[in-house]
Amino acid sequence: MITDATKFGKIVLLFGLLFFTGMSLQAQNQSESDFEQFKNQFKNDYFSIGGLLQTIGDYQFERVVGENGFSISNARLQVYGEFDQKFGYQLQANFMNSTSLLDANMYYNVAPNFSVKTGLFKAPFSYEYLTGAAAIDFVNRSAVVNQLVPKRQIGFQLQGTMADGKFKYVGGMFNGNGFGPNANDDNKFLYAARISANTGIGDGSDDKFIMGINASYEDSENTTSGAGLLSGIEGDQLLLGADTRVTYHNMMLAGEFMYSTINDNIGMEYNPFGYHITGGYFVTPKTQLLARWDYFDGDFIGTSSESLIGGINIFPTEFSEVQLNYIYPVEQGADFSQILLNLQVAI
Repeated sequence: MITDATKFGKIVLLFGLLFFTGMSLQAQNQSESDFEQFKNQFKNDYFSIGGLLQTIGDYQFERVVGENGFSISNARLQVYGEFDQKFGYQLQANFMNSTSLLDANMYYNVAPNFSVKTGLFKAPFSYEYLTGAAAIDFVNRSAVVNQLVPKRQIGFQLQGTMADGKFKYVGGMFNGNGFGPNANDDNKFLYAARISANTGIGDGSDDKFIMGINASYEDSENTTSGAGLLSGIEGDQLLLGADTRVTYHNMMLAGEFMYSTINDNIGMEYNPFGYHITGGYFVTPKTQLLARWDYFDGDFIGTSSESLIGGINIFPTEFSEVQLNYIYPVEQGADFSQILLNLQVAI
């Protein structure tokens, strides 16, 4: 068996190599001309092409599920645009999923600060979930986001801003099937809404304070569908959440909390909940250090977990990123620690 000291030494070595790689990149004068040419040719108001490729390395000292090795987690292609600042559209597919279609929607800007949207897209819930896969802080999203958030849905949404964009409100009605059938399978709907504030702080353009509150409700009569943990249960779910994020100079502090009440049709009640607290610091413009406390209580219908996560993010170029995460499961101990490495290109 590998000793804890040996394991710790390997972890320090991996993090050290990435850290000094990021420091060396700071001293390099790299040209971004190729990327600028790509944007000029393939990105404009009415037609843009984007893509995301992610290769994940996954190693666990004492693995219970799955195998150590590498996998392609995302191979996405996206087409989007907007005509006359009025009508917009988005199509996105992930060729690594059995159901490849991720987004297929269109929207209309009724006024400069109000729009309507319909099709397949992310339900308006949670800052971390609404952040694209290429821009999240760690290799994976937090446990509470992965288990409770309604995810992508087919439906209709209203969206608007106030006070010069500092306040935003979004609300929608959805089938509640997630990646399930293309049509509603139980004649019930999922309702989701989010209100958020986004204000600048300090003198820097990236210094911001963001805060949001989220709510969703669903009544499901089909055990094969439903959002989050409601999938597999006939009943209703009320999900509430709040999130905040502060960026100031090189520092970042974020947190999120979600609480759910699930009532099944035989009279049982469950209250899964979770939260995460995250801090980050850019030691150089291309190297960020991160730490997270990630907690989730599944209340017998979800997988409970508590983890401490350390991370290094390195940005070699404007369109690439390297992420290294060390995940320490608090209850299981160091023997079940996990190392994740993400190598990605996003355009």
